[in-house]
Amino acid sequence: MARKSTGKRAGFTEASAKRIARAVISSEGGNRNMGPTTFNTAGGDDAIVRGTFTAPWSKGSTVTVTDATLSAVTYQAVNYFGSITSTGTKACAIGYANGEWILLAAECT
Repeated sequence: MARKSTGKRAGFTEASAKRIARAVISSEGGNRNMGPTTFNTAGGDDAIVRGTFTAPWSKGSTVTVTDATLSAVTYQAVNYFGSITSTGTKACAIGYANGEWILLAAECT
């Protein structure tokens, strides 16, 4: 249950305010040459998604994977492991690691 506001402001000593300001400046400073911080919101908090793709899928290439539970959501995933030479719609699992979606497992037959 939410607490009801008392209408009073929080009070800080000058030293506390300076400490908080240093922490915020340090936290928000970061490396300005890097892109903005991004968060994986696809699939809620999950970094693993169950999906489908259209085979074949060659090792080292990228394909579009459609989320198996949220069909309007797609991902670009890379296959680092091995070529899938069968054809048709196949099931797979992809995971988000180091800023990219990668193939974890796939239906190969």
